[in-house]
Amino acid sequence: MDAPTRFDDLVEEFLAESNDDLIGLWEIVRKVAQRVPANGSLMEETLAVVRELLAQGLAVGDPPYSGAGYGPWPDQTPDSVVERIRSEWLALGRDPNIPDMAWFGRTH
Repeated sequence: MDAPTRFDDLVEEFLAESNDDLIGLWEIVRKVAQRVPANGSLMEETLAVVRELLAQGLAVGDPPYSGAGYGPWPDQTPDSVVERIRSEWLALGRDPNIPDMAWFGRTH
């Protein structure tokens, strides 16, 4: 990781959790929301955490309870993932919750 941020401990927490379980985007959103200043952007701060999780080796995929079950998205490049999540989040019209859009896990 580069310079320390207020989210480094969250990234480490999610990386540790990913050893045993999938992590829903909603979990990331909720934890980031507790730290975002009133004038901050929850979406952009969350996407920064997502970008770091991808850089640390996690993959993003569809929710595990979708028809096909958890499976990584075909394009795992950080820019593509971030733009897909941003687009789906905006289309959702609210902050993501448990059944929504993206889950993160280990690929090995």
